[in-house]
Amino acid sequence: MRPWMAKNLVYRPTTWIRGEPVFRIMARYEESQWWSPEQLQAHQADGVTRLLRYAASRTLYYRQIADDLGIEPNALSAEHLTLFPRLQKQDLVNNSLKLQATRFPGTTSWKTTGGSTGVAVRLRKNRWATAAEQAASWRSYRWYGVQPGQRQARFWGTPLSGRTRLRARAIDWVLNRARFSAFAFTPADLDRYFRELIQTRPEWAYGYVSMLVQFARHCLDNDLPLADLGLRCVVTTSEVLTEADRALIAHAFGAPVFNEYGCGEVGAVLYECPDGSLHAMAENIFLELVADPTEQEPDAHALIVTDLHNRATPLIRYEIGDRVVPGPPCRCGRSLPTFRKIFGRAYDFIEAGDGTRYHGEFFMYMLESARDKGAPILQAQFEQNSQNSLQIRLVPREGYEPAVGEAFGQQIERASDGRLSCQITVVPELIREKSGKLRLIRSLDQSPTN
Repeated sequence: MRPWMAKNLVYRPTTWIRGEPVFRIMARYEESQWWSPEQLQAHQADGVTRLLRYAASRTLYYRQIADDLGIEPNALSAEHLTLFPRLQKQDLVNNSLKLQATRFPGTTSWKTTGGSTGVAVRLRKNRWATAAEQAASWRSYRWYGVQPGQRQARFWGTPLSGRTRLRARAIDWVLNRARFSAFAFTPADLDRYFRELIQTRPEWAYGYVSMLVQFARHCLDNDLPLADLGLRCVVTTSEVLTEADRALIAHAFGAPVFNEYGCGEVGAVLYECPDGSLHAMAENIFLELVADPTEQEPDAHALIVTDLHNRATPLIRYEIGDRVVPGPPCRCGRSLPTFRKIFGRAYDFIEAGDGTRYHGEFFMYMLESARDKGAPILQAQFEQNSQNSLQIRLVPREGYEPAVGEAFGQQIERASDGRLSCQITVVPELIREKSGKLRLIRSLDQSPTN
């Protein structure tokens, strides 16, 4: 589809029909990124104040907190934010109904994410929140010369069930993008991806770091001229981007590589600008930094996020579980807060005996699919015992029976076309590394790290 048609005849009308004023908000964000630090701080303080008052008056969860603090909802202000307890992923699971607004602000949609902890999180988002999320992303993509409607090559997960697969195809069509499965692929699949890219001629690429690395290395090793596509940029997401990975992807694609960081619950959090800084989407979120140093990064901080726009399920002081390293003011001149590093999440591949590789998100999608069908599974950990064998550790929820685990294992075996055999073990909690890190996917050549 031609970019102008995709933007103005498909994407723009779709957002209007859905009640998502993406383009109106994006125009505001084009201006607000150049505000003074004082203007930005005032905007955030006002947003936090309005959110606290709304949440305390419209949700049972935050009303109880306000009552415990002895503060009436309409008396709350941004200064009271740190009096509210931090919100954990498990809190979203245990208090999902209490966290939802008693009366939804218009139309809402569901967002489901497994996350790097393996805890299923499902929450509602109102249309303004989803529109603001898209607007922040498109504003940032424009830094790279990318506009809505331009053809995208998306190296991403492929939904497993028929209904979700059809929905994904519809969304891909609206956004003018071609999806290349990062879940399961062989060298022959990577060859086919290259041929399709040459035929469809996308203007930019987007996807999991590890998948883009695999595809880039395959093209270089097999003398496939990927750089001939002439892409504007490659945007990486969902996993840690090392400098070695960045260099490999840039060399193979012949295009600059930019990093994106976000989480399903709140959407876009950080985008890298052409001058190398990771900028916070400060119009949408308020970030708190809590010192959490590591031996390698003594300036590391835990990231605490408050979503300023989600009124269907307000998220106040949400602890994502990742770390950031703050950065100095950026040469680009944008007042959006800067960071020089983000680290936390990374997934491994599982490689079957015939060479087919399965991305870690494949197993997370399988887990989410099982939960959507009612499987009482809290968490899961996947460890490869041999080329064709997986040990799956399940942390059960109330109502779990052995047949649930058996069905889950069979689901993965079918989805892998019999390449993987699954053994299920029920455990009270998942095994962590000696460092305390929780690795959900461990390939055959991985061993517990110190």
